[in-house]
Amino acid sequence: MKLFIRTSLLVIFLLSAILLPLCADELMVEYLEGILEVGQGSNWIEVDIGDTIPQNSYLRLSDNGLAELSAGAITITLNQDGTFSAETLLASGREVAAWDITSLVNSKLGRLISPGKQQGDAVMGVRGDAASEEELTWMEEGEEYLEQGKELIRTGHYKEAREALQEGADYCFSDEEKEEYNFYIASAYALEGKSAPALLMLTDIKTGSSAPYYSDYVLLKGKLLIEGMAYKKALLLFNEYLKNPDRSETTQLIHFLSALCNQRLEKRQDAIRNLEAAYKINNTSEYGRAAKKMMDNL
Repeated sequence: MKLFIRTSLLVIFLLSAILLPLCADELMVEYLEGILEVGQGSNWIEVDIGDTIPQNSYLRLSDNGLAELSAGAITITLNQDGTFSAETLLASGREVAAWDITSLVNSKLGRLISPGKQQGDAVMGVRGDAASEEELTWMEEGEEYLEQGKELIRTGHYKEAREALQEGADYCFSDEEKEEYNFYIASAYALEGKSAPALLMLTDIKTGSSAPYYSDYVLLKGKLLIEGMAYKKALLLFNEYLKNPDRSETTQLIHFLSALCNQRLEKRQDAIRNLEAAYKINNTSEYGRAAKKMMDNL
């Protein structure tokens, strides 16, 4: 009897060891806009936030959809309608997760979000000449919300940061100002691990190179596009930035992310050129070491 019990327990343990990795390969729906369906035979079954999707399934996103899927450390953001293999999504997600780009980009974003006192003073100086006293009051209140939002992001209070920034956006007098608030709202979402709403906030932003947060914008949007396997779109964004390259840490990271895109698009020589450029900027930084590691694996 004791032998039977021990044997049964061993079987249960072995089954658990086999089944747990399979469960880890399921995709969970974390966020959804539009319609997401899973193919079962000849039928398509609609799924919602919180549902899980087996690895051997096909997904169909429609109605101008946006979906965020997760599997452990893997995050996948689908940002265009179409049909997808869950197995292919997981394979690509594992490849991207292996290079830990979320940690690399979020670390950079966290350091770049600064009080911006000089920037705010400069803008206020320009506005002051033509603005009325009432307009100046609104501008000052708007600036306060921006700095409050940044401080809340720095301290990890992402929900409160979004609320403050959204309120501050109501004081904006131009599209450019509102886009800056939306960028920091997107940053708060991304740093909290909510990729889909972050990408949604960035969809209509057309940030030019003159914007003070342009580098941050390129890094954040590029990372989110990579998570959604939109490698060509990410490369277009990176290539525009690299038209005027410097030897900054941001440029090094963008070269590394470009290499990852080219690798996934099977453009090995382009990937090597990006990695060599990243490594040459600073071979001892975390991005230089990551570039060397990727070169060794190509």
